[in-house]
Amino acid sequence: MKKAIPLLFSLLIAALIPTAVLLKTFAQPETKLKVEPAENIFYTNTTSVGQTFTISIIAENIIDQEGGMYGWEFWLKWTPGIINCTGETLNLALWPQNSGPLVPNPIDNEAGTYHQSVAARAPSNPVTGTYWLANLTFKIVAPAPYMGVVSTSLHLAPPEGMTYCLVDKTATEIPHDYIDGAYYYHWAPPKVYPMLAVEYTGEPGVNEKTFSGKNIYKKPFNFSIDVVIKDVDAGWRLAGIQFVLFYNTTILDVLEVEQGDFLEPFTTTTWFYGEAFESAGFIRVAYCILDVPSMTPPYGSGLVARITFNATYQEKFPISVSSDLDIEIDTEAGVGSYFINFMSEELPYAPETDGKYTLAGYVVGRVIDIYTQYPDPYGGQGVDAPSDMFWPQKEIELFANVTYNEWPVQQKDVTFEIRDPQGNLVTILTARTNEYGVAHTSFRIPWPCENPESLFGVWTVIGTVDIACQVVNDKLQFHFDYLVHWIKVTTDKTDYAHCENIEVTIEFGSYAMQKYNILIPVAIHDELNVPFGTAYVWVEIGGAKWCQLKKYTATVQIHVPKFAAAGIAKVYVSALLYGWPSRGGCAVAPQYAPAPEINILAAWKP
Repeated sequence: MKKAIPLLFSLLIAALIPTAVLLKTFAQPETKLKVEPAENIFYTNTTSVGQTFTISIIAENIIDQEGGMYGWEFWLKWTPGIINCTGETLNLALWPQNSGPLVPNPIDNEAGTYHQSVAARAPSNPVTGTYWLANLTFKIVAPAPYMGVVSTSLHLAPPEGMTYCLVDKTATEIPHDYIDGAYYYHWAPPKVYPMLAVEYTGEPGVNEKTFSGKNIYKKPFNFSIDVVIKDVDAGWRLAGIQFVLFYNTTILDVLEVEQGDFLEPFTTTTWFYGEAFESAGFIRVAYCILDVPSMTPPYGSGLVARITFNATYQEKFPISVSSDLDIEIDTEAGVGSYFINFMSEELPYAPETDGKYTLAGYVVGRVIDIYTQYPDPYGGQGVDAPSDMFWPQKEIELFANVTYNEWPVQQKDVTFEIRDPQGNLVTILTARTNEYGVAHTSFRIPWPCENPESLFGVWTVIGTVDIACQVVNDKLQFHFDYLVHWIKVTTDKTDYAHCENIEVTIEFGSYAMQKYNILIPVAIHDELNVPFGTAYVWVEIGGAKWCQLKKYTATVQIHVPKFAAAGIAKVYVSALLYGWPSRGGCAVAPQYAPAPEINILAAWKP
């Protein structure tokens, strides 16, 4: 049985050599067919699965044999399942006229092969020297084993029936050396270390907190903290967490230690242990994965444990009591780290973020406490405590709780002095306490005809009352601004063709401590002021620290339809509370201005 004639040979023989040509033999040249770069080395801490890399197939130092190279055909082989070839770019500029590419489907990732061929045609001339023939893009598919490497050769081979891959104009093979390539994917320690942190439940990022306005000997006071893990890289193969948390047993009791949920998405079986050792003043927590062989390597951030305390001791105002909430390595259990991997090896860690609890002193004797209509703790309940923010033309409900040794003082006149951020007097109000010792009055924030935003900032309310010939006072402050404070609106590009999507990114902030659902609608009008697209997103705001702007980012996409006029279009962004106007919603900020402009091209999406 005859061997199959190589693709390149058959093409050249049919097109160029009507009569038989004797093969010529040559001395071994310095011509090379090689993979470049020869070594493709990657590490898990800089390159992840799914990323791509490119190699070139180079014909180097082509000799002047029958004028030079007139065609090529080669195979490239690798271990399937480790990398996938995702594309080719051929150097078709070698010859002005060519037959190629001759293999219509050159990539077979299941077999781990690439096969391609290109041949010159008259009136093209053979070439000598060094040229790239093909650039191939590969995607990393297989993860590197922990502390190991996955690799494959990138092996060059001629087509069946040939010894070499390069041929001259007479279809004679041009002898050359082969220089294969190689691919290596090494596990490397991640550059980011995991860490533990104390945060107050429901208040991400808050690890130190002072509680005020609570008289615990009359009303029990409980609070919870979260111990969270942050910045876990899957490359660590984390499987266990263990720590101790020290606290001041003279002012706190532990009520409950609850399991977190960080490890749950990565496994089917976890184990949790949490116990308080009051005599030693610490809590021991351990949380780990039991079905290690089938686990998915954990990553990201999440809750490890939630600890609920009972406040048991309080001093008299102005003295405060406090306790450090100190995370430490459980050295008593014989460990030297907070974390272990799936092989029970200790992992490096970033410094922990400890917490702190402070309880302001209880108040007795003559007391006045000024606060607003917002619920505790957002209304300024407590001596000198601030209230949550208000926005334009909101009505401020002012209350004064007047007590003597915590018993209500009735029928007393309380005076409220209200000043704007510049210290200007806005109003003076007086109200009488009821049978509960609470006085109530209100005012609406002015919104003058000129420059009303000059009133934005921190407002101050001073309340005074005379209790048995002694005047006592309390100060209340609140921030006045739009509920939504615009920062920036941008688009992902400046020019868009028809049938493209415009990505609009909205950056804004809020001083709100309480939570609100804000509707952010976006509309785009073309150069003729015709709306051609709208989109919207709901964003929950709140949780800001008093008088500190908390920032948010939202993104929407709007399609450019065929009817949109070419030219300058404008992006209009609003912020609504309570939803759409048809459902009672209203603006809580002016429309973002100036409206960003984009260019709609007189073209289709390429």
